[in-house]
Amino acid sequence: MCPDQLPSEERALFVRDGDRFVPTPLSGGPWSPDNQFGGSAAALLATVIEDIPTLVPQRVVRLTVDLMRPVPVQPITVEARVVRDGKRIQVTEAAIIFDGREVARCSALRMRIGDLGDLPVEQGEPQIGPPAGASRPEGPYDKSNPPGVAGAAHFTFESPEGFFVDPTWIRMRVPVVAGRETQPLARLAFFADFASGIGHPRSLPVTGINADLNLNVVRYPSDEWLCLTGNGWTSPDGIGLSQAAISDSQGVAASVSLSRLVDRTRPPSSAVIPKGKRFEGKRPEHPAVDTADSPA
Repeated sequence: MCPDQLPSEERALFVRDGDRFVPTPLSGGPWSPDNQFGGSAAALLATVIEDIPTLVPQRVVRLTVDLMRPVPVQPITVEARVVRDGKRIQVTEAAIIFDGREVARCSALRMRIGDLGDLPVEQGEPQIGPPAGASRPEGPYDKSNPPGVAGAAHFTFESPEGFFVDPTWIRMRVPVVAGRETQPLARLAFFADFASGIGHPRSLPVTGINADLNLNVVRYPSDEWLCLTGNGWTSPDGIGLSQAAISDSQGVAASVSLSRLVDRTRPPSSAVIPKGKRFEGKRPEHPAVDTADSPA
């Protein structure tokens, strides 16, 4: 299902309703349509952070998001505050509230904008693209029913393994909040959560989910398509780390690191049936992954 098949007011991740933000089906995560994709929650937090005024022109250079509980696809509120204001740096916080509890929160660091335009600064390798390759959701890898986040973004990749591999190109197909332009920081926050899959050990019988995302921003991107390149590592303790660069045609715009909970895939269990007896009723189901886009 593509966004054009949804009512016009739902062709976004969220709809503003007074002090509340109402998630649309496009905000849903891959684990359960009842809970948001981590990038949807991160993009909303980034949007609220960007609305906080500054004393002088500044830019967010770090955004740390903690995904403490499942963020439901239900109306939520966001509370924000300035922790430290200043002309060189500013520190702010924001939290998503559902049913009186914090379910996700973030901390943001802003820095003043300077001028080094006349110096040959290193901006990283530019990524010109996207390449002509397989795509999702408008290709053979379309599994977006119900739509969820797969309908909110367009992916292009080179590997036959699909997206969540290095490199993956992504662009947003809908705004974060209906009726307003999506800010560059919100786009970066939305894309950052996809880096979790880049670090997943695909050859092992394990599943994984990130409990946070840490976004460091060198500059705001200017291109519609952004490229994720990176890698990941997993310890024997079931703790993983994914790291990726987010780039466009000018070079690296940001880097992201994510802490991941990695568990063994739970195999389907077979019911023990006494010899000579026929099993009647529903066999127990054991999903291979947790059903919430949250470690809680």
